[in-house]
Amino acid sequence: MFSLCFKIGLCFSFLLLSGCALLDLNRSGATHFHTVVLDPGHGGYDSGARASSGLPEKMLTLDVAQRTKPLLEAKGYHVVMTRTQDIFIPLGTRTDIANKHLDAIFVSIHFNSSPSHAAHGIETYYYNSGSSRLAAKILHQLLPVYHARERGVKRAVYFVLHHNKRPATLLELGFVSNGNENAMIQKPATRQQLAAHIAQGIADCHE
Repeated sequence: MFSLCFKIGLCFSFLLLSGCALLDLNRSGATHFHTVVLDPGHGGYDSGARASSGLPEKMLTLDVAQRTKPLLEAKGYHVVMTRTQDIFIPLGTRTDIANKHLDAIFVSIHFNSSPSHAAHGIETYYYNSGSSRLAAKILHQLLPVYHARERGVKRAVYFVLHHNKRPATLLELGFVSNGNENAMIQKPATRQQLAAHIAQGIADCHE
């Protein structure tokens, strides 16, 4: 769930993309890449969504990213983390990390929250058309983890998506405001499953 600072940054100008490798990567729907930039949402003073009990979103996202990293490395990917500890990283810095790698995709990890405690399920987001396949592949892999409701693959103008020159997706891995879903999310075994399915969804993009 984005805090206010994560919802800032909607703009109406399109970014100019430079370089043949960059254009090919976006047009191919993120099928040719070697680097995966994992972005654990929030951090530091920005706790993200407050869970109904247990760890806050900022710690859950970091844990999932840290679990995903070695799984991707075992598949042969070069993995870059936007943060490796509980610190706040500005949104522009997060996208800059991805943009400096010509062969990268960007995966931002989040958990959701809603005033309605009944809200539940998993959804993924993208901005440019070259990122939609990435978002869809990961969502498809994630659904069996705890038989989550499929909330869909959605287009959004979030800063880390809109300002990214690389194929990028933002994952909302369930609602920490939902008691039942949060109880599963708080379990390390569930977060390990989430990590494994994220890694497989990324690998599926090469098929």
